[in-house]
Amino acid sequence: MNLSNHIYVVVKLKTLSFLFLLLLSFSAFSQKIKVQNETDKKGISEVFVYNKNQSITAVSDSSGIVDISTFPKRDTLIFTHQGFATFMIPKLNIGNVIYLTEQAIDIPQIEIVAEQEKDKALEITSKIDRINSKTVQFNNPATAADMLELSGGVYIQKSQMGGGSPIIRGFEANRVLLVVDGVRLNNAIYRSGHLQNAITIDNSIIEKTNVIYGSNSVIYGSDAIGGVVHYETKTPKFKNEKDTINNNRASAYARYATANQEKTVHFDFNLGSKRIAAITSVTFSKFEDLKIGKVTNTDYPEFGIVKNYAERLNGKDTMIRKDDVTEQTGTAYSQTDILEKISFKVSDNFLLTLNTQYSTSSDVPRYDQLTDFSSNGNLKWAEWYYGPQNRFLGSLSAKIKTDNKWFNKVEILTHYQKIDEDRITRRFGNDIRTTREEDVNVYGVNIDFFKGNPNKSQWYYGVEAIHNNVKSTAFSEDIVTSEQSIASTRYPDNGSTLTSTGVYLTFKNNFTEKFTYSLGARYSYSMLTASFADTTFIKLPFSEINNNTGALTGNAGIVFHPNAKWNIQLAASTAYRSPNVDDVGKVFAKNDYVLIPNNELKPEYAYNGELGITRSFGKEALVINVVGFYTVLRNAIVRDFYSLDGLDSLTYEGDLLRIQTNVNANEAVVYGTSFNLQAKLSKEFSIKSNFNYTVGRNTTLDVPLGHIPPFYGRTDLIVHSDPLTLAVYAKYQGWKWISEYSPFGEDNEDKATIDGTPAWQTFNIRAEMRIAKSFSIQAALENMLDVHYRPFASGVSGSGRNFIFTFRANI
Repeated sequence: MNLSNHIYVVVKLKTLSFLFLLLLSFSAFSQKIKVQNETDKKGISEVFVYNKNQSITAVSDSSGIVDISTFPKRDTLIFTHQGFATFMIPKLNIGNVIYLTEQAIDIPQIEIVAEQEKDKALEITSKIDRINSKTVQFNNPATAADMLELSGGVYIQKSQMGGGSPIIRGFEANRVLLVVDGVRLNNAIYRSGHLQNAITIDNSIIEKTNVIYGSNSVIYGSDAIGGVVHYETKTPKFKNEKDTINNNRASAYARYATANQEKTVHFDFNLGSKRIAAITSVTFSKFEDLKIGKVTNTDYPEFGIVKNYAERLNGKDTMIRKDDVTEQTGTAYSQTDILEKISFKVSDNFLLTLNTQYSTSSDVPRYDQLTDFSSNGNLKWAEWYYGPQNRFLGSLSAKIKTDNKWFNKVEILTHYQKIDEDRITRRFGNDIRTTREEDVNVYGVNIDFFKGNPNKSQWYYGVEAIHNNVKSTAFSEDIVTSEQSIASTRYPDNGSTLTSTGVYLTFKNNFTEKFTYSLGARYSYSMLTASFADTTFIKLPFSEINNNTGALTGNAGIVFHPNAKWNIQLAASTAYRSPNVDDVGKVFAKNDYVLIPNNELKPEYAYNGELGITRSFGKEALVINVVGFYTVLRNAIVRDFYSLDGLDSLTYEGDLLRIQTNVNANEAVVYGTSFNLQAKLSKEFSIKSNFNYTVGRNTTLDVPLGHIPPFYGRTDLIVHSDPLTLAVYAKYQGWKWISEYSPFGEDNEDKATIDGTPAWQTFNIRAEMRIAKSFSIQAALENMLDVHYRPFASGVSGSGRNFIFTFRANI
């Protein structure tokens, strides 16, 4: 071998050695595995992977691929996903694939990691409950409002069967923010009373719901005082890289319930190619009048019992005696929900999604109003119902992943909503029907950025702009002659606008392996204009309202995780709510009061502190979580009595009514606690229980604060032995004494007994049987003892004994 050949061989060997070492180095720095469903071997997205001290985390992508190279080789890795059993394995024992076993019912992990980027910014400062699609499917709720009870911390008030008003930590309606797919649903006419809009979301197509407790205005802006409900609908699924056929799938179900003769059908299908994917969903539900339980409270046998209803016979309103007093005549309605979502994968790092949703209903009767009686012994109303409740949402989002100095991810979300809300009323014995129509158009844009360093710090920041345009009209019509005349509008008749802008920044850092902290701040500015053209019905001292306000909010939190058994979370946060059109400009009569506009309202602010402690025993065989919170509400917007031109009453729609208006109270406080227990007794048996207690007081006037529910909770015993899952559970509520009711009518004192709302409990059972890989049947028996009960502040009683049957197919 000559010298040149020798040099060539040496260089060649060195080159091969270098390439071999480079390959080893690359494999060490990029150890990717796949997480699959043990049943169908499909990849599972959004599997959360962490080590025992949670100092390092990772999440699987849409194909189930996750990079675990950042974990030390002697670490033990924990794989968690809602709907699958938690799996733990030493890294040294991991091959190329990890298989997870499905759980037919979700028992959420009590953890400090959120699943969606915008919610991740709040994971340190807020308690978050998550409801996934498997939990919804098994519990089979009729509406998205009923679904929220599955969180354990949300209380639902109902004024009619076609509704459901969430109460979170004693706050309700426009103090609870509803969000769907990143778009806020709260608009300029979300009222302070009970709000029934949550049912316009189709729970059949929801992938997961995050209930975020406490003051959260830093990320979400105005209205997030009691908490945030973030619904996320299913995302279109693309064809996997290694698949030879498109990712096409479909699911459907049909449900029937006896208490209200419910008939619901749902169908959705996914079409997914490599670059384009779409999901289509349609749900139709029809409900007849709801029947209540026959076993009444022996101390209050007439509570909630209405023996008459109104009907028009031979051109005359007539009170009809019910044949069956357990039937709540005037609760029936129907609803249709449609969703179409199309995603286009421009590249692996650029995703466009067009999201359209439409919800409509039949007329929805206000049962609480239809059961009011006048002093003459007749029913007060012959007609009182919402017209078809229409909600349209269209949004276009662009999600971009990159790696630059300022951000790793950015999402630009533009959206438009159109909401139609009509109220139709006619007094008993009167031929004049009044129709009030509200049309709201909402335009918005959100830009959210994320910048993160693995295992160190994460930055979240963004901007938001929302514009509301409200048009309010009204007219009266003689149902005999069809003659029309003007009527007083609910909101300013010359139009109203509300524009809100905001910018936020929040930072999270792993201070040590055992400490994580978070800081955040937001500045918002709102501009409201409302104009009155006709002051015939109520003569106000002003004809226009201009309300421009700014708000600065912040949050701070720390999590101490001394070992795998303990987790301690301490947080402080602030929130605000700018007065909206409903607060400043509404004219509204109820019972013996009439609410009139006020042009001097200021924003209300909440200051919240909370402490959460989680203790696990064994390998998470038992997990106990206790959270205590204390919220101070400054400048709280509350109803109070008022004088107009020196008079404390006025004649409105033929009645002499006491005047009220919204005012800023100096201070109110709300505090309470929640207790959650989860126990896995064996592979087949588990228990889940929760309990909530809240106290609220208007400290300025030293009277009870409205919307505060009594203690309430739920306990489930779950048995799962494939293919059968069985759950026996109890729901319960304590007494709400009349002395604890708000004196200003928010708590519907007239719908309670002389002593308040009685305590109640129901016992229930439900089961699901998988009869084939793609088919399952479900059966449930709710309120087995057929007791009559009515949730606090509700105008309609809960269902009596109710058999529910469902057939499901997934193809």
